Amino acid sequence: MANATAFGLEIESETPLPFLADAGAGAAAPAAGRPLRVTYSEEPPEWPEGAQLISDERGLDGAVIFQIETAAAGYRIQGPAYGTSILAGDGSAITGSPGEEGFEGWQRLLVAQALPFAAVLQGLEVLHAGAVVVDGEAVALSGPSGSGKTSLALALERRGAELLADDVLAVEPAGEELLAHPGAPIAGIDLAEAERLGAQGRGERPGVLAVNAREQVARAALAARPAPLRALFLLDRRLEGPAEPSFEPEADPRQLLASTFNLLLASPERLAGLLDVSARLAARRVERVSFGPATDPDELAVAIWARLSE
Repeated sequence: MANATAFGLEIESETPLPFLADAGAGAAAPAAGRPLRVTYSEEPPEWPEGAQLISDERGLDGAVIFQIETAAAGYRIQGPAYGTSILAGDGSAITGSPGEEGFEGWQRLLVAQALPFAAVLQGLEVLHAGAVVVDGEAVALSGPSGSGKTSLALALERRGAELLADDVLAVEPAGEELLAHPGAPIAGIDLAEAERLGAQGRGERPGVLAVNAREQVARAALAARPAPLRALFLLDRRLEGPAEPSFEPEADPRQLLASTFNLLLASPERLAGLLDVSARLAARRVERVSFGPATDPDELAVAIWARLSE
């Protein structure tokens, strides 16, 4: 039996899950009231015909990356490489099976899509953001895929921050606070960034679990417990950006709503929760960071660290 705590969920699985190994180790308490049972099998789980397709992610060549369907049984997330994960409608269970990349590929789907989806179904909100902890408070780094969230988070970690989450950040209101939960204890490092660090003599990050054409997935030590969210930086990488990173307050509330990782669930309860989280974010430090293609993650980390110190 494997147990882990990630994305605010208390996860149980009879199958060991290396991508979640040590997740939640050292935490003061489990994610009370949000249990999730994970079952893995080589045989695809049953799923009704005629389910409604609600998301269709494809590559530039038109090939399916993954699709999401919904039916009375819940939600199915599947892709040729990554296999299948079926979520119960209340987010309390996931049943999975492998695709072309086997168990390793399925774990990537589990961490990248299924667990964040389950967190929303169980009442949390998820942001398309990485996060670190500085002086006991969480700092979120949001932006589209390819904007450099992970590389920046790891650069801040090298300056003394604790890594909290890579790519997806689960948050929940708690009194006057907005708590940010640790994610999965892995980081997807862009191959170009890994090459840059290697050229600087920093070598490969230990504990590499998987490598594909775009990134390497490596183990990451995370902060042990949730942290109150202090600031959100929206990363704006521009083809002709400024020579040095520039900061300005983000005044458009739509940007906060658009920072969610899940645009598919639209029940009144979920939308009310998303609005509440966005309002709480607006009351904190929210800044857009504009930078050009020549700005490397370490330079950006220096600028953000200085900004936090002001």
